[in-house]
Amino acid sequence: MTYLLINYEYPPIGAGAATASKNLAAGLRRRGNQVVVLTSAYKHLCGVSDEEGITVVRVPAWRTSVHRSGIIQMAAYIFSGARLAPRLAQLYRVERVLAFFSIPGGFVARWLHYRRSIPYAVSLRGGDVPGTEPGLRLFYKILTGVRRNIIRHARFVSAPSAGLKRLSELADPFTVQTIPNGVDCEYFKPGPKTNHSALTLLSVGRLHPQKKVLLTLEILRAIRDQSGIPATARVIGDGPERKNLEKFAQRHHLDGSVSFEGWLASCDVAAAYRSATVLVHISRYEGMSNTILEALASGLPVVASRIPENMELIEPERNGLLFDPRESASKIAAAIVNLYQNPELWTRMSHEAREQVEVKYSWDRVAEMYENSF
Repeated sequence: MTYLLINYEYPPIGAGAATASKNLAAGLRRRGNQVVVLTSAYKHLCGVSDEEGITVVRVPAWRTSVHRSGIIQMAAYIFSGARLAPRLAQLYRVERVLAFFSIPGGFVARWLHYRRSIPYAVSLRGGDVPGTEPGLRLFYKILTGVRRNIIRHARFVSAPSAGLKRLSELADPFTVQTIPNGVDCEYFKPGPKTNHSALTLLSVGRLHPQKKVLLTLEILRAIRDQSGIPATARVIGDGPERKNLEKFAQRHHLDGSVSFEGWLASCDVAAAYRSATVLVHISRYEGMSNTILEALASGLPVVASRIPENMELIEPERNGLLFDPRESASKIAAAIVNLYQNPELWTRMSHEAREQVEVKYSWDRVAEMYENSF
């Protein structure tokens, strides 16, 4: 079977959905399928290339940043992708299409379906679902008709979590099935560690208000003030909030205790999971967090926001801790200190974190779910 995966972001461009696209493509490839990816060009990343047996086609999209994209870039991708998709379908004899995001990916898939009658599916990722991003309320409303046309003609629509499925079904009158994200359990795995002599908080992801990384720094400050423990924090990622976070660290004399490391190679991120005490991930919303899955696979307990998507992954006192996103930093800090000072609890959480993802979230299992859904 030949699959065309449509996503305007694909590594090294983009964030969580890009990573999911690459891993799913690899999973489908391992299962004997041919996979073609249609994505955005960026600087020297353009044209057609073979990446580990996957054909990656990058089209012009006026992309100016690796990790950020706006309406103009999405519109450019739709235009370029829609022009090329029918030719790709004919050249590679595409039999199935999987679009990430209802818009822009679903738009290209719908056009291809109109031109070639090739069945397509839409994988909702979070920001494309009305209600997840309050600042996009008008955008969602304007595109309601387009979005519903895309979903109506899809073979199936999936969401990576039950919470996102419910949100989509509230917004649009169409059934959505749940297909989770996966994680590479061979790449992300525990190292020889305990709960560590030094308390290290880890944050991985886009530095965006939605991710609430500022709360991680407030927790660090509370730990140091309340317990006297010389805790540190590593912030891996970049985005529009970085300057504000750096100013906060300087203002509260944390600049010697927190390192802003930008985007790192995946091998360095994997090493960071293995060397940290906890992952702090108190975001306002998620589709299904790749970061949390990677941390759990690495045996790292996770401190996360009590939102439906995270509640599907985190079982309190078993593989992590859950808090209301509006919870005070001091309360979360106290819980982290308690975990740090209880090595037996930390070790048990670490083991259960790893066991959970091995059973439920391998990418080969996820690829099989997509195949069967068609």
